[in-house]
Amino acid sequence: MKAVKAFSRDYFPKQGHPIKVIKISGEDNAPQHEGDLTSIRHYHDFAELVIITSGYGTHWIDGTEYPVAAGDVFVLQGKTEHFFRERHGLELYNLMHDNHRLRQYLRNLRENSGYNAMFLLEPNYRKRHKFRSRLHLSRRSIAHVEVALRRMCEEEEQCLPGYDTMLLSSLLELVIFLSREYSKTQIPQAQALCRIGGIIGKLETAYKKAWSINELSRLAGMSKSGLIGAFREATGHSPIDYLIRIRLQKAAELLTHSDLPVSVIAFECGFHDSNYLSRQFRRVYRVSPRQFRINHA
Repeated sequence: MKAVKAFSRDYFPKQGHPIKVIKISGEDNAPQHEGDLTSIRHYHDFAELVIITSGYGTHWIDGTEYPVAAGDVFVLQGKTEHFFRERHGLELYNLMHDNHRLRQYLRNLRENSGYNAMFLLEPNYRKRHKFRSRLHLSRRSIAHVEVALRRMCEEEEQCLPGYDTMLLSSLLELVIFLSREYSKTQIPQAQALCRIGGIIGKLETAYKKAWSINELSRLAGMSKSGLIGAFREATGHSPIDYLIRIRLQKAAELLTHSDLPVSVIAFECGFHDSNYLSRQFRRVYRVSPRQFRINHA
């Protein structure tokens, strides 16, 4: 069975924030709304937060079947093929959102180890951990989350002025709540992801510091080779290259929104001199810092 691709343009409004909440309930595999692919193998060009509030079933993800039940919460990034093979009294919410278009709001959340672990790391480690590192909410936490989700559904239905901003506010509130819940988990696999997530958070907040692999590996409680391998698998970069890219991102913001000289920007972003900043900037952005500033004037 070939996977169907779901496009963000078919789910999100052209104007406003790209967020949509859909509730799915019952055992019937018939579509419950336009564009319902719950029981059809598919993937999409946006992210999806799946929150199961009651019942149980089997979810097929990239060739592996996982049993799921009330309280399970997990993230499906774009290009992940998935569908529900079985549903038994299953009730769930799909909170769909476009990470790319919302990146300016989600970026600061990378300072949170729970967010990094649940939203960035767990999807990459899911198969290796046999889904044991997923978030599982208590009944009380499910009720808290469900209230927020129902409120979001009401905002979508009523479509009053400012509803998309209300959706964004609720999304961020939910993501922070779930990230905090993930940080509390006692599951060993999830705790390991939180340690790596904590390293990402350290780099995001203290990007000016001259971090070393030795120091980062001690903080993570891992060997140097173990940290480098795990970090690269999770982010696509080594810890030091990830740090450099954070600094470059900060430099790009200052180049765009300030008149500071490049030499001052280099110091403000943790580079020891402007020449090193320029070399790294060209490597990633393919232009010099000065040309970048001109292009974005």
